[in-house]
Amino acid sequence: MRNLLLLCFFLGVLNSTAQPFPSIHTARPRVQVDSSRFAWLRSNLTTGDVALTYNTVKNNYTAYWITDPLLYQVGSDTTLWTWDWNDRWAADQTLMMAFLYRLSPDTLQKKRCLYVIDHFMMLADTANFATMEWYTEETLLRQMSDAGDVLLDWCYDSIPSAQRQAFVQRIYSVNREFMNKYILSSAGTSYVASHNALNCVHTMQNAIALFNADGLTTLQNDTVLMWFDTLYNKWNDKLLPIYGYYRGTDGGWNWTAAYSMWSLTDQFKLFDNMLFGTTKNFYTDLLWVQNSINQYWYFMQPDNNCINWGDGGTSLTGDNVIYRHSAVYNDPRSNWLAQYYSTPAMLTWTMPYFRKLMYKDFTAPVVSKPSPPLDWLGVKSGLSVSRTSWDSSATLLWFFNSQSKRASHEHRDNNTFSLYRYKPLLIDAGDYDLYGSSHFMNYYTRTIAHNSICVFDSAEHYNFDATPVSNDGGQVYSPQMITFNDIFLPANQRGIWLRFAAGNNYSYTIAEAALSYDTAKLDRFVRRIFYDKPDHILVLDHVHLRNIATHQRDASFLLHFSNQPAMSGSAVSTTVPGHIITYSGRDYSASAGGGNIAIRTLLPTASNTTLVGGAGYEYWVNGNNYPPSGSPDTVFQTPGKWRIEVRPTATTDSLIFLHTIKLGDSSNVAAAGGISEKNNYSIGVDWDNTLYYFNADGDTMCDYHVLNAVPGNRTVSVVGCDLMRSTLYNVKINGIVVASATTDTNGVITATVAIPSGLNVVEITHANLAGQSVQNNSSADYKLFPNPASDKVFIKGIKGVGEERVSVTVFNNNGEIIVVKEVQTEHWMPLSLPAGNYQVSISNGNNAQIVKIVIIK
Repeated sequence: MRNLLLLCFFLGVLNSTAQPFPSIHTARPRVQVDSSRFAWLRSNLTTGDVALTYNTVKNNYTAYWITDPLLYQVGSDTTLWTWDWNDRWAADQTLMMAFLYRLSPDTLQKKRCLYVIDHFMMLADTANFATMEWYTEETLLRQMSDAGDVLLDWCYDSIPSAQRQAFVQRIYSVNREFMNKYILSSAGTSYVASHNALNCVHTMQNAIALFNADGLTTLQNDTVLMWFDTLYNKWNDKLLPIYGYYRGTDGGWNWTAAYSMWSLTDQFKLFDNMLFGTTKNFYTDLLWVQNSINQYWYFMQPDNNCINWGDGGTSLTGDNVIYRHSAVYNDPRSNWLAQYYSTPAMLTWTMPYFRKLMYKDFTAPVVSKPSPPLDWLGVKSGLSVSRTSWDSSATLLWFFNSQSKRASHEHRDNNTFSLYRYKPLLIDAGDYDLYGSSHFMNYYTRTIAHNSICVFDSAEHYNFDATPVSNDGGQVYSPQMITFNDIFLPANQRGIWLRFAAGNNYSYTIAEAALSYDTAKLDRFVRRIFYDKPDHILVLDHVHLRNIATHQRDASFLLHFSNQPAMSGSAVSTTVPGHIITYSGRDYSASAGGGNIAIRTLLPTASNTTLVGGAGYEYWVNGNNYPPSGSPDTVFQTPGKWRIEVRPTATTDSLIFLHTIKLGDSSNVAAAGGISEKNNYSIGVDWDNTLYYFNADGDTMCDYHVLNAVPGNRTVSVVGCDLMRSTLYNVKINGIVVASATTDTNGVITATVAIPSGLNVVEITHANLAGQSVQNNSSADYKLFPNPASDKVFIKGIKGVGEERVSVTVFNNNGEIIVVKEVQTEHWMPLSLPAGNYQVSISNGNNAQIVKIVIIK
C-alpha cells in the first residue's frame, strides 16, 4: 500500500528524484530528546547542578505557570482547571508539563497531561479551519503540533488506550490540515522563505511522532509515511541545499539577524528529531552545520542583543542550539556558550532553566573563552562584522550588501552599515511592529530607514508587492525568492562584493549596490568602509547618476541616530521648525549610553546637511510620517528618532561622498576631524596624524598614490589602500624615498614616516619604478590601444630618435612582472596573456607612465 501511494504521489505531484528514505524508529521517545537523556536525568535529579536546575524548574512551574488564569491547573479538582490555547504560553507549558512527568511520574502530573490531551481533542473537533485567517491558523497548527507531539511521544504508555487512540486521530487530522494547506499546496513551494521551512519542521515532527501509533488505520499509517517521505524530499532536495549555499564554510545566514537566531533553533529541532526518531544524522551528513554557531558570535552586539539587520530583534539565552551543538561537536565556541549561558546570571526566568535541564551536558568540563577572529564575512549572506574585542566594551561595525534579493525578512538596504559602542550609535531605524503594516512597507523596510544612499525623483513610483508605497528615492522592490535557482537569476541580483579585507587592526570592505536601484537612475554605487581600529572609520562612496539632464536626481547620504545629533554651521533653510532644518556645517555629533560619535563630511566640498526627526517626524518620508502601529520595541531594537541627509549643492553625474567617523566614550569624547585631497590618482585624508589613500576612481589594484600638500613637522602613519597585493612599494617625500614596505594580501600598505616642515608631496610608488616619477596618463606621451585588447597592443608615442630606448613592463594583479620588453619604435607588441586586468609600465629611464589594460578573450 505504501509503495502504491508513494508512486502515485511522486509521479503525479512532486516528480521528485528517487532516493532512499530513512526509517523511523519504533521505540519512543523520538522527538526533541531521547530515552538516554531522560534516563540520565532521572538518575541525577538529586545531585549537584542537575538537582538545582530541576528544582528551580519544578518550583517555578508550580508557582508561576499552572497558576496562570488561562492555563490554571492548581490542585486536583479538574472542574477548577482551565486551558485556553490562545494563551501564548500554552505550548511551552505543555512541553514543561510532559517533561516533568517523564522525569518524575506522579498521579497529579499525569492527570494534568491527560487533561490537556482532552482539550487538544476538543480544539481539534471544534476549530473551523475553513474560515480561519491564514496566519492565525498557521500559528495555531504550529502550537498544536508542538504540544500534541510531546504529549503523545513522551507520555505514550501512560495514556489510556481509548484516549490515546482518539488523541492519535486528532493529531492525524491536525497534521492532515497542516500538510494539505501549507505543505502540499503552492504555499509549500517557497524554499527560501522561513514560513515554509518552519512548517516543514512541525509537520515532520508530527509524522515522526505519529508513525505506528495506536489508533491509526493501515491506510492512515501509510499516509503518515508518505508525509514523512514527502517532507524528507523537501528537506533533502529543496531546503537544505539552499541552507548549505548560504551557510557555506563561514556559517552565515540570509534570514537577517533575529530570524537567523530564531530559525536555527528550529533547524536543530529538526536535526534532533531525525537523530532520535530516525536513522538519519544530519549533524554528521551536513558539513555546514558546525559553523552555523558563528551567528551566535557575529550576529550579536556586546549588550547580548542581536544587530538590527532586517526584521525583528532578540537577545541571546541558552537554547537548544548552544547546548546541542556543544554536545554533538565538542566545539570550543559552543562549549563556552553552553557554560556561560547556563550560569545563574544568564538564567533570568523559567525557560532558560528549562532548556538547560533539557539539553545541557552537565558533565562538561570548565572551558576558557575562545577568541574567534574579530573580522568576519558571511560571503553568501552579504554580511560583514568587525569588532575590537570580545568583551562588553567592544566596538562593533557591521556592513551589509546582499548579492541576491529577497530572502525572508530582508530590507531594501544594500550598502548599509551600523556602529555600536556601549549602545547603537549609527542604527538601522524603524520598528518591526507588524509584517505588512503601513510603517513596515513605507519606512521600516525601505532604504530611507538605513545608512545608505537615496536618489529622489518625484516622478518615481514604488510598490510593496502590488501595494503602492512611499517614494523614498531608495532601492527597488525585490519579489521574494522561492527556489534555489531563483538565487542566481539575473533579475534577482542586487549586490556585488568587491573586497573584504582584515589586516593588522583594520578591516576594509568594498561593495557595489547599483543593481539595487532603478538602472535608469544610477549605474554605480561603490561603497568603501575602512575601519582603522579602534576608533577611526572612513566611508567613501562613488556614485554615478544617469539622465541628470532630463530627470530629478536628488542624491543624499543618510545616517540614523537614536538621539538628536548636534549640527555645526548655521541653518540655511527651515522646512519645519525643530524637525526639518538644513545646515551649512559639515560636522555632526551624537551620543547614546556611554558611547559617542563625531562625523565630518569631507566630500562633496560643496554640500548642505538636513536634520530630520523628533516627535511626529521620526519616520518621515516625502511629506508623510509613518509611525509604528503600537509602541516601538526599545528592548531589543533601537527604532531611532533622527537622521541626517547630506546633499551636494549641485547635481553632477559623478558624485563622491567621503566621511570620517570618530568614536569616543565618556572619558574620551569624539571630535570630528580630517581634511581631504582629491587628485587624478588618489582620494586622500589627513586625519589625526595618519594619511589615508584610496584610488581616485574607486578601483582596486592601482600602482600609485600621491597627496600634494601635506603639512609637515610631524611623524605620520601612512595607510595606502587599493594597491597591488604582496608588492613592495616606496614611500617618497618630495621625490626622496623615506620608507619601503610590502602590501599585505589585501593590497594595503602601512608605514611610519617623519615629514619635514612646510607643505610636502607624499607619494606611494611601486618599488620596481624606484627613482622615477609617475606622470598623469592623460598628459603622458605614451599610448596603448586598443584597450581592452585581445592578443596585441600598439604602443604609440615612442619617438625612435637617437639612443632612446623604452622599457615596457607588464604586471599582473599580484604585482608580479610577467612581460618585459625593450623597444625603440612605435609598433604592435604581441601579448599572450590570459583574460584579466593588467598594469603596464612604460619607462624611458627618466619618466614612467602606468597604464591599466584589460585583456579579453
